[in-house]
Amino acid sequence: MKDWFQAVSHMAMPARLSEAIYTSERDIEVDYDSLDYEIHIATLNEEKFIRETLNSLTRQEPVKRGDVDIVLIDSKSEDRTLEIAKDKVDEILLAPKGLLTARNLGLAKRDPDVILSADAGDVYGKGWVDELAKPFDRDNVVASYGNIYSKDPMHIRKQKVKHSIVNTWNLPGNNSAIRVDALKKTGNFDESINQTDLIQMVLEEQIFKKVELSTLGEVAYRPYAAMYKSQRRKERTTEQNEKYKKEQYKGERF
Repeated sequence: MKDWFQAVSHMAMPARLSEAIYTSERDIEVDYDSLDYEIHIATLNEEKFIRETLNSLTRQEPVKRGDVDIVLIDSKSEDRTLEIAKDKVDEILLAPKGLLTARNLGLAKRDPDVILSADAGDVYGKGWVDELAKPFDRDNVVASYGNIYSKDPMHIRKQKVKHSIVNTWNLPGNNSAIRVDALKKTGNFDESINQTDLIQMVLEEQIFKKVELSTLGEVAYRPYAAMYKSQRRKERTTEQNEKYKKEQYKGERF
């Protein structure tokens, strides 16, 4: 019966139904005294997007109670990212450029038991922290992840179809939690890859890392851990998009 339930829970379902079912906060209890949980956000020139993300995270009950810290790892932003974030996070760390480099530095400097990964521009639903943290009550759980939807009207239909169907093949870097000692056993994130190459980044951060972690324990799917993804890379004119891509290539954007 357990195997049947797990199989059904990973089945794809229509986007609208998935969102309707899995975006309400549930009354669950998490033992935050047994493990040290932190939210990590890597940033680089995110002044237009960081405020909304942090507002959604500081409204999370475990954050308000002081059970979960928010740590921002910034790669020397040249805009107002740090000015906007400083009063909403528990610590700001400075890192060399590179998303995976920033994530590894946050791990090394803070060393919590579990890291919850968030992304600037995205909005996190009620109960998001509790939902991702709950599976770690079980010692065999090494990671957890949730559903991704779009928050931008122009892309809602496309993104709902793409993301609200359960992606069992990846571990989204903007909606997941990882047990740190398990991540260390995999060698952390591979900083030697080209971190400006989107394909290499997706393979390392979301696919290869999930496979590696799965050999060490359970990767738990948490459908109620809902977040709303920004389409900020698609909300520009052709000229603006080209400028953004060039900035990414030069390491000025994640």
